[in-house]
Amino acid sequence: DGYILGISLAVEDETAVYISTDCIEDEAASLLQTLFNKKKVIMHNAKFDLAMLEYHFDFEFPSIDDTMLMSYMLNEVPGNHGLKTLAIKHTPYGDYEKPMYDFMDDYCRRNGILKGDFTWDMIPFDLIQVYAAMDACVTYRIFHVFQEELQKDPQIYRVYKQLLIPAMKFLKDCQDTGVPFDRKRLEVSQNIMEADIQQAINRLYEFKEVKSFEDFQDKGFNPNSTLQLRKLLFDFIGLNPTGKKTGTGAHSTDAEVLQQLGEKHEVPQLILEIRQKGKIKNTYLDKIIPQLDRDSRLRTNFNLHGTTSGRLSSSGKLNMQQIPRDNPIVKGCIKAREGHRIVAMDLTTAEVYVAAVLARDEKLQDVFRQGGNFHSTIAKVVFRLPCEVEEVAEYYSVKRQAAKAVTFGIMYGAGANKISAQVTKDSGTYFSVSEAQEVIDDYFRQFKMLKKWLEDKKMEIAKKGHIYSIFGRKRRLPNVHSSDKGVASHEVRSGINFLVQSTASDINLLGAVDMNNYIKEYGLKSKIFALVHDSILAEVPDHEVDAYCEKLKYFIQKPREGCVIQGAPIGCDFDIGDDYSFGKFEKTYEA
Repeated sequence: DGYILGISLAVEDETAVYISTDCIEDEAASLLQTLFNKKKVIMHNAKFDLAMLEYHFDFEFPSIDDTMLMSYMLNEVPGNHGLKTLAIKHTPYGDYEKPMYDFMDDYCRRNGILKGDFTWDMIPFDLIQVYAAMDACVTYRIFHVFQEELQKDPQIYRVYKQLLIPAMKFLKDCQDTGVPFDRKRLEVSQNIMEADIQQAINRLYEFKEVKSFEDFQDKGFNPNSTLQLRKLLFDFIGLNPTGKKTGTGAHSTDAEVLQQLGEKHEVPQLILEIRQKGKIKNTYLDKIIPQLDRDSRLRTNFNLHGTTSGRLSSSGKLNMQQIPRDNPIVKGCIKAREGHRIVAMDLTTAEVYVAAVLARDEKLQDVFRQGGNFHSTIAKVVFRLPCEVEEVAEYYSVKRQAAKAVTFGIMYGAGANKISAQVTKDSGTYFSVSEAQEVIDDYFRQFKMLKKWLEDKKMEIAKKGHIYSIFGRKRRLPNVHSSDKGVASHEVRSGINFLVQSTASDINLLGAVDMNNYIKEYGLKSKIFALVHDSILAEVPDHEVDAYCEKLKYFIQKPREGCVIQGAPIGCDFDIGDDYSFGKFEKTYEA
């Protein structure tokens, strides 16, 4: 979507040059490539710079470092890794960008231009050369600061070199591939969603309580107004508030509340439907179409430095991590080209698998070795149920839900209250707090090593204020020393969650990196275009589907850092179809 105005270079921390791309013809480009071949090249946010320089100049960079990822390794809190922030913190140069942004503000004001329409080529060469050269100086300087700090901790330095740099190169390829959308289906989906929303609105206005409210207000009801909605639900319809409050102490009308109230009256259901479908249309369908490239692909960002847990985040034109799960309409618009298929690989019960390995709990590992339905097997073991695993869901559904809730809940420090609420919600049958506590006790009586591991790690986190994952990622948890017990216990739970979540995420990421390298080495036409939570998404030619699935499974299940259960590699589920909804789009919308 852009072009390069110039390139900045620094070979020491107080001197740099800025070269206008107007000067970079064949001879200069050849000399630059010679330089890049001989020297380590340091960039800040290398994923972006590499993509631009490779695309526009066909440059290659055999050896690179990325100061943004180095910063992330030293402080995993998102939002602290911009070059300006790091310059102010680690160099004497301060806010060197200010003169340029002052010029930008003045230029927009004098010429009647919106800031969003301002482009960098409007800045005079004499001004931009200083800013651009300073960028190179700062990057060079902070590299040496970060390199020294990273080398003091071999674990995080290894993560940076062996995981983040290869993953950054893979994500660059992933972003360049782009997410394949079907433009016609997007347009059809816009109309479908608009019709659905209008139908729900029409139904809403049929209720006498809404008409009474409008007569009282002497104006139309706005379902997006929290004040009006609160008055309608609690004063005119007469529903009892759930007890959930907003930050200001008012009764909440968020999605969770509307769902609960919807069990008692249809109006909250309709309001929730209007909100959810309106968000899908406005946030996704309407915004995707104008951002598609000529090849009907949307190129967005996948970030390694956006979460404290080490999981990927997504930003830019589309946040792929927030695509609606319950409604298949957006997923259904991610569609393979003719002669290709969408292949999604999902890790199965990955975090529990990791916990079983880390805790060295043979009894929990045996559940994975037995195969079959995982949660039914857990329920049979915990409650010693007198039936076959296949019969648990039919005869002991509430106990199965209880075992499932504890299995997932223990990673997040869920207690009896949380388990009680979760099982009651999932099963539709009231499950008391005392029953929940009994399940937790029974669970840990069966999986004693898991309990011991959790207790040991909680003590380690509380004592040290940090923890390392099996791959060497470091999670700093300074609030464990807080005088507020609630804050301190939350910090400990975050550390436990990090140990399992980051490990599962890294297994997935490393598998995708290896698969991408294999695709390039052997000249396959398959293309990985996204990582969404624990899924790897690819567009694969029909004739490569079997080979792709077999090889990706091999890379995902490859033993890494000893994180494997002998006789039971981590589970991989594959979905294959014409679109990312795998038939749910056609089934739901008959389109």
